[in-house]
Amino acid sequence: MSNYVCIHGHFYQPPRENPFTGEVPVQPTAAPWHDWNARITEESYAANARARILGGDGEVLREIDNYQRISFDFGPTLLSWLEQGDPDTYRAVIDADVASARRFGGHGSAMAQAYNHAILPLSNTRDKVTQVRWGIADFRHRFGRDPEGMWLPETAVDMESLDVLAREGIRFTILSPYQAAGVETDDGSWAEVRDGSIDTRSPYRVDLGEGRTIAIFFYDGPLSREIAFDGLLEDGNALAGRLLGSIGEPGEDPRLAHVATDGETYGHHHRHGEMALAVSLEAIDASPDASLTNYSEYLAAHPPRRKVAIAEDTSWSCAHGVERWRADCGCKTGREPTGHQRWREPLRSALDWLRDELTRPFEDLGGELLADPWQARDDYISIVLDGPTDPFIDEHARPGVDTEGRRRALGLLEIQEHAMLMYTSCGWFFDDISGLEAVFVLRHAGRVCELARDVVGVDLEPELMARLERAPSNLEDVDGRVVYEREVSPFVGRR
Repeated sequence: MSNYVCIHGHFYQPPRENPFTGEVPVQPTAAPWHDWNARITEESYAANARARILGGDGEVLREIDNYQRISFDFGPTLLSWLEQGDPDTYRAVIDADVASARRFGGHGSAMAQAYNHAILPLSNTRDKVTQVRWGIADFRHRFGRDPEGMWLPETAVDMESLDVLAREGIRFTILSPYQAAGVETDDGSWAEVRDGSIDTRSPYRVDLGEGRTIAIFFYDGPLSREIAFDGLLEDGNALAGRLLGSIGEPGEDPRLAHVATDGETYGHHHRHGEMALAVSLEAIDASPDASLTNYSEYLAAHPPRRKVAIAEDTSWSCAHGVERWRADCGCKTGREPTGHQRWREPLRSALDWLRDELTRPFEDLGGELLADPWQARDDYISIVLDGPTDPFIDEHARPGVDTEGRRRALGLLEIQEHAMLMYTSCGWFFDDISGLEAVFVLRHAGRVCELARDVVGVDLEPELMARLERAPSNLEDVDGRVVYEREVSPFVGRR
């Protein structure tokens, strides 16, 4: 058998906990569920762990676990919530990785994800490194192994981010076909493929310098779009047929038909989509034309033969590159037929200012308390994962630091945690700064300000709010400062 099929699901939710209370608030738009995590879990995450196969009369013939046969990544902030909010589904996801390794030659299907879904090309170098290291550490903590692949949030990519992945031992990632700029040909010349025309049926290699490389799988864009937006999930057998048909005519070289969509496509965005996925997986499993696989297994047997040049500062969900997360580029959800996104740039600029204002205090005060403040930040993921604080401080504190110094050191690191969480991509993805997702990032910024007053003795909140005034909402007489005063200020001091 020389042809293969791989279906990838990107499963993710932002950190919905209010950082001042540690609890997920009631979200009325998710009614009758308590919040969107709970709603999507029932509709998609739990449903895919026990997808029903129905008979002709509508009776349930059997249930299958879709996760065991697909490739997937689960964002750390989603897994953190699932671990407490739905432990059965959480355990099903972890167990599915073990089962998939048995199915796919010792290669588990789970991929890691950069920690809290920040847009890496818009992150500074230190944040890129920490996002990747935290994502790997979280994956290792939950799945009990090192990840082979890592999902880049929104598939947003630049060369530095790829190099960070490779330096940390990541072997591959997944991109849209429109993120390939050029492909090396057989005669050593380069062919331009910015129009999405790259042959997606094999992996490619990016040379990063100093002997480092990383493999890229470019998913089948048109077929992925049919699944996500064009109704292909209405018939699981039709989906299987389209996947098998995309392999093309038999050839000497092995071919991989593969697609990538949001995992929530299966059950949440498309009701009963998990059932169509289950039907298609069983049909492909029974087909003589191809075998199911995951990216890690395929890469081990079929390493890249050709080099590729990526189109930097691009993503899968913004036609303008990565402007959706910093500019009024016109990309939006479509929930509102009109409206602007002029708030995006001032919001990012305000948060950049807040982050940068705290860099020097972190290095100066942190340098007095910690042997290496930035290394301590990278290792702080152990505390985020509820590890004990005393051994951590024993390892990282300078000799002679007293109890108050240890407290301040941990406070400095918590500032850094929230300073990264305030860059979660959802804050810019949707249509207005007053929306649920933008409020998430503003609350983490507010928590940064609160901790900065306590730990560093500086009050950055007035200047932050002044900068947020420059972020106009689509609502009358509302701007970023008004949203902050309504949604953040009431919680300050309550933790």
